[in-house]
Amino acid sequence: MNRIFQITSCLLLGLVLACNSTAAYKVCELKTNHLKSPLGLEENPVFSWQMKEVSTGFYQQNYRILVASNPRDLELGKADLWDSGVIFSAQSLGIPYTGKDLNSGKRAFWKVILEDEKRLVHESEPSWFEMGLTNPKDWKASWIAATEVMDSIPELTAAPYFRKDFPVNKPIHSARLYISGLGYYEAFINGTKVGDHVLDPAMTRYDKSAKYVVYDVTELLEHGDNAIGVVLGNGWYNQHTREAWDFDQAPWRGVPVLRAQLKIVDAEGKEHWIYTNDSWKFTLDGPILFDSVHNGETYDAGKEMKDWTMPGFEAHNWKTAHSVSGPKGKMVVQVMPPIRVIQSLEPKTHWAINDSTQMYDLGQNITGWANFRVKGPANSRVKIRYGERIYPDSTLDIEELSRFIWSGDTQTDRYFLKGEGEESWHPVFTYQGFQYMEVTLSEPDIDLLEIKADVVHTDLSEKGYFRSSNAMFNQLQENMRWSFLGNYHGYPTDCPHREKMGWTGDALLVAEMGNYNFEMVPAYSKWLDDFVDEQQESGDLPGIIPTSGWGYTFNQGLDRERGYGPHWEGAFLEVAWQMYRFSGDSLLLAKYYPNMKRYVDYLEDHAENYLLNFGIDDHKQLENLTQGPFLSTAFFHYFSNLLAKMAGILGEEEDRETYGALAANIADAFNQAYFNAQTGQYDHGGQAAQAVPLFTGLVPEEKEELVLTALLKAIAAKDGHIDAGVVGTKAIIHVLMDYHQEDVLFELANKRTFPGWGYWVDELTANTMFQNWDGSQSRNHIMFGTIGDYFYKGLGGIRPTDESPGFKKFTVAPSFPSDMEWVESGHSSPYGMVKSHWKRTSEGVEWTITVPANTTAEIRLPAKGKKAPYFLNQKGKSFEKIVDKGVFVYSSQLPGGVYVLVMDS
Repeated sequence: MNRIFQITSCLLLGLVLACNSTAAYKVCELKTNHLKSPLGLEENPVFSWQMKEVSTGFYQQNYRILVASNPRDLELGKADLWDSGVIFSAQSLGIPYTGKDLNSGKRAFWKVILEDEKRLVHESEPSWFEMGLTNPKDWKASWIAATEVMDSIPELTAAPYFRKDFPVNKPIHSARLYISGLGYYEAFINGTKVGDHVLDPAMTRYDKSAKYVVYDVTELLEHGDNAIGVVLGNGWYNQHTREAWDFDQAPWRGVPVLRAQLKIVDAEGKEHWIYTNDSWKFTLDGPILFDSVHNGETYDAGKEMKDWTMPGFEAHNWKTAHSVSGPKGKMVVQVMPPIRVIQSLEPKTHWAINDSTQMYDLGQNITGWANFRVKGPANSRVKIRYGERIYPDSTLDIEELSRFIWSGDTQTDRYFLKGEGEESWHPVFTYQGFQYMEVTLSEPDIDLLEIKADVVHTDLSEKGYFRSSNAMFNQLQENMRWSFLGNYHGYPTDCPHREKMGWTGDALLVAEMGNYNFEMVPAYSKWLDDFVDEQQESGDLPGIIPTSGWGYTFNQGLDRERGYGPHWEGAFLEVAWQMYRFSGDSLLLAKYYPNMKRYVDYLEDHAENYLLNFGIDDHKQLENLTQGPFLSTAFFHYFSNLLAKMAGILGEEEDRETYGALAANIADAFNQAYFNAQTGQYDHGGQAAQAVPLFTGLVPEEKEELVLTALLKAIAAKDGHIDAGVVGTKAIIHVLMDYHQEDVLFELANKRTFPGWGYWVDELTANTMFQNWDGSQSRNHIMFGTIGDYFYKGLGGIRPTDESPGFKKFTVAPSFPSDMEWVESGHSSPYGMVKSHWKRTSEGVEWTITVPANTTAEIRLPAKGKKAPYFLNQKGKSFEKIVDKGVFVYSSQLPGGVYVLVMDS
């Protein structure tokens, strides 16, 4: 039946304050380097902003950025650091600072003034940023440790505690603490913890770079006597557990070390510095007896040192700290969102295992630790083991989680009571992945007053939402959120329990899904820096980032001395590309382009006639096995094409031609080796084998329909179920979306029997994403989370474009499955919130679209039959008939505003 479209406009009308033609404070969300008021920048500032509460069709005509040393100058329109002048541009993101040099510790204030198409002036409130220690010579502090012997395999000790007393003789204007404690640290000033971060700093390849963090500690200091105390954990710097990936043999491994310097500026503007050196004291006789990122933590409350971070503490038995060489890596500021305690969950149920052991079920698989209150006799013990499944007899099953941990316990914390009334505790230098907590009390007199679980992960801000009439899809969306967040601890991991590894393939597959849901640029940028640190002179990359060295080789394919292949290691390019598409910041591509180019050159150097003979097979696949060399060569083509596209964006025309030609040669060789042009079949003809060439752009245009038909037959042969591993699954989902196979994709995504996401949710009661289709291995892996792309791109239809990144111009093209009643999806783009909500009504389908100010959306709807184009009654705009992937669709361009489209089916 022919569809009739009617559109109305719900204008975003704001109050315009007509004072000298200025509308005040409509400019908002000012960010520097994709962060609000960042403390400790080392890179050149890059600015962005949004417009809100403006009328439909608002477009910025020009802007002017003012940067000053104090906010008072900004109020007067003065800018002693930088005045960009009036720039006639609609750009409001990725604008680099080009003013005066910004020295270490410099705080600057900035605002933006812009003019719209009606010549109304809009002015932001001021924002600020502050530089870190931009010159390596500004680091005067020594690395200090509890030993001067820096063995390659250090002696394992209790956690070292460091402290120093110091006076402040003048009124304080400001104070900053610059600190790096490896592997982890907790810092205190005058009895108060510094900041709300946990598990700081983020893991790096410590022999290439070590992160430091900047804190504003002005309010923690006193005029008079003061004290600072720091306790160190082993973390990944001294990862001592024998496990499968050899981090206990990492080239950087050493005893925990501390480097810190405290800058105090008095009321007269004079600087006073406190540095770590041999004037500090330490003890190994504190309460943290043992800590390990894999094994857990042991804490003896009877050894607590009251007021050890307060001035005047009697440190008679403390020893002089040793100045040591520390890690070889350069000091680099950590400006990504920190790891924090995000929330606390109470157990849903609990039951007794025996007289001394209780099991607690959170009802949710999380990443974090136990947090409890307890009362009992001195030296009695609380032991907690963590796991994500239980045996049929309701006891804890950690067999799967222990398979790669070869020394010590797996995910086990121990607490020894001091016996002085009510006590409370949680670990600080480890984290676990779990749903169940097995709590064993050593004495019957112990009273466990309360137990909760703290959720701990990198504090990524929310940028998207998806909800619908399909309860299973909604649960799956929540599962993906839990797994993505639980697997981000300063870098993206595969799982939060048995491995905690930065597997590149897992992150590659969900880079797009991550950007839809969260603000990823600061976090991903840190991880891409890890790629740069890790890359070999040859351009080679490992399958794990950061790595101790393990992961450069993988025994698959004909060439057993090569790595996992570009469908894993290519996360370097894919993550950078998705950051660019969602943020619109081409400076991100420019920063990493030379290293990405080296990686593609490495692949070319190790190809034979443009084919790669190494790489991991389609991980966790089912019946039709797709092998590593096939996938490696396909993604060699994909990333060569992508590099050519990046080169064009960056103005590297010679590279654009070179890598475009390389991609063409790879395609020719791949099709000659794997393609049957008569049948349209690639390799074995299974789902992954058919989808991957379409996804990576290898299929000749005239053969796309033939190959697609073979893919649809392969899906039908499995009764509409998925039959692929993680790489093939990503390709299948995107190909079905791109080639308008909405009904097939909905059926595949909505399957409730094995194998499929619905099987996880309905039959296995999944509340996170699983590692494999039968749920037999890890139950907190994110790599099958590519189904989240379908929720936003397919059902919601929200799609950034390669040609106009950052949602300056974007597409909204939802699908409307007959078995769904409604969908609500949204994404906070750099220009503002994009929304696509639709629901079935008595009239048909009502679709509400929100387009941010200063942007344009192209809405696309499938053509039914060959009738005339549909017409909009909003400003006379009409639908235009176009062809997309061989399918007729109707398209219309909409400026910023809110629109309601009614479709009579």
